[in-house]
Amino acid sequence: MRAFIFLVKFSYRNLWRAPKRTLIMLLSLAIGTGFIIWDLNFANSGSKEVMKEFLTQYAGEYHVTHRNYYNEENKKEFDIFQTFSDAEIQDKSILATSTRRVTAPVFVSGEKKTLGVLLTGIEPERERALTALPRAVNAGRFLDPEGQREIILGKRLARRIDVKIGDRVAVIGQALDGSIANDLMTVVGLLDFGGGDLEESLAFTQIQGAQEFLAMAPDRVHQRVDFNMKDDSTPVLPGLAVTHWAEILPEIGVSVQFVDNFTWIVSFIIVLVISLGLSNTLMITFFEREQEFQTLNIIGAKTSWVAKALMIEVFLLGTLAVIIGAGLGHVATTLCYYFPVDLQLFTGGQPIIMGGLIIQPLVRFYPIMAYYWKVPLLIYFFLGSTMIYPLIRVIRRSKNAI
Repeated sequence: MRAFIFLVKFSYRNLWRAPKRTLIMLLSLAIGTGFIIWDLNFANSGSKEVMKEFLTQYAGEYHVTHRNYYNEENKKEFDIFQTFSDAEIQDKSILATSTRRVTAPVFVSGEKKTLGVLLTGIEPERERALTALPRAVNAGRFLDPEGQREIILGKRLARRIDVKIGDRVAVIGQALDGSIANDLMTVVGLLDFGGGDLEESLAFTQIQGAQEFLAMAPDRVHQRVDFNMKDDSTPVLPGLAVTHWAEILPEIGVSVQFVDNFTWIVSFIIVLVISLGLSNTLMITFFEREQEFQTLNIIGAKTSWVAKALMIEVFLLGTLAVIIGAGLGHVATTLCYYFPVDLQLFTGGQPIIMGGLIIQPLVRFYPIMAYYWKVPLLIYFFLGSTMIYPLIRVIRRSKNAI
């Protein structure tokens, strides 16, 4: 034990024989470690904030539906004849964070032409409480909870069928009893999703009107859309299907996963570049101390002892750098928690369009504790790998190695 303690003291003393060089290596590792931790927290928090902003506008965290509502092979396809009621939901806590919806493909006819859209019957008061959908109405107003036969259209859809606020449109579809569903509805608002495709494909009306339009019982719905963004897990409801947003919108889920994976790839590259530069510096440092190593061999120190001393030097250097870097990364992350980052700084002031919706989130960073041990392990791995070659070269050049 005493021998090991002496070895550690010897190695630590040698670190500061060239203080400027040691400080440069220390700072390069520390700043790299801090940046990687900050960057990973940024990517994780950014993905969550962007998805939260996106999902609260319309899609929700998950959908509770009849087990045969969505096509298992393609969640873009659904069967409007498959409905359920709240009485079938055993976990009643879901009702507090979700809203009921009725959906059906219909034709909306205006002065100019008739186009196919997805008509969604919603609960206006619940949508105001849980979603950002009402804020997307930039002309006219949102649906009146007590109103009837009102409809909200996307701006592009309204422009294509040549209708404006106050105009009436004919809505035609298929009712659940097999008859032709048709009604006249008054346009009370226009949705602005930043010019995305959803402006042409969505329309909203009160849920009671949609149920009547589809000849559906008042207690039957197609979906309960949950907006509990604090919990990523999905509940298990016997007899019903619970579909996560990533299954409903796989293209968005893949994009988010790609960003997270790409951040890790960038982190690997940063550590590799720093480690290669450090390897070159270590080689120069070891060569400059070649006479010292030979002297140690002459007075009886084995080559293994010298190698251990050099390894401990690098380990001590890495440990100091990781501790400082973790502190820097945590401080930077904490600052970005209290002062959220506007993602438009990275887009030239332009909003982000995702899935046909406009996204303008302020990203508040949340520290992920797993990064505070994963990043140091990554640093130690590359640091250990890059010192192998310089160490072998020094040992081979030792003329008096024992």
